[in-house]
Amino acid sequence: MTYNIYRNKINYIYIDIGCFNGEAIEHFIYFTPQSILYDIITFEPDPINYQLCKQKLSQAKYRDYNIFIIPKVVWIYNGKISYQINRGQKSGIYNNKTEDTQSVVELDAIDFSSWLSNLVTLNNTKVHIRLTMPGFETRFLRKLVVDNTLLLANRWDVEWSSRSDPSVYPEHVYLHLMFDSFGFTCIGFTHLRNIRKIFKMKQPYANVTIYYNLSQLPQTDTYSHYVQRPDIGESPRTLKPAVKLKTI
Repeated sequence: MTYNIYRNKINYIYIDIGCFNGEAIEHFIYFTPQSILYDIITFEPDPINYQLCKQKLSQAKYRDYNIFIIPKVVWIYNGKISYQINRGQKSGIYNNKTEDTQSVVELDAIDFSSWLSNLVTLNNTKVHIRLTMPGFETRFLRKLVVDNTLLLANRWDVEWSSRSDPSVYPEHVYLHLMFDSFGFTCIGFTHLRNIRKIFKMKQPYANVTIYYNLSQLPQTDTYSHYVQRPDIGESPRTLKPAVKLKTI
């Protein structure tokens, strides 16, 4: 693979963890000014989802985009991991809590923290990461906190799962505080249903509804957006005013 990061004064990378059918990348390309400048890297280990993603992103309108689809599981180590496939958007790391083991296979996993640190080697690299890993996002993000690699991205869009489960509440609070300590501001929340509507109507991102109370939003397809503060390195022009957010 040849990335654009060696060709531009400022190097832009968008990483989508959980491609499914490529919809999120379509949204990113449409809503992001100068998205053609980005290296777009997505991970999709489910064979059926991989083909869906590849089919959508191989359309002629994306021919000039630098898009890479990696058929591996993003995780906290290199090696094999049990993965439940053939479940559409619900495919994911096997949680050992379901009786259905017929669709569980061993797939290749990569240590994303290490991979990211090897990828981002230039000071003028801007990285935007979307994370959809239901049930495993807290364990995944803890590894980046420990490795001090969370700050290698300038923006994180995180889907927090099981928000109504009191047993995961402390983990969510801890990681939200870690984002803050690493220099990120949570600028609000969005819901995929609303983004789809704006996308289909061909309206600008300014028309996407930004919410400030996560507890009022559905448990799925809701994203929290964390952006590096100006004093950490992000341009102030790209940031919205900070607000006090009710995250649970």
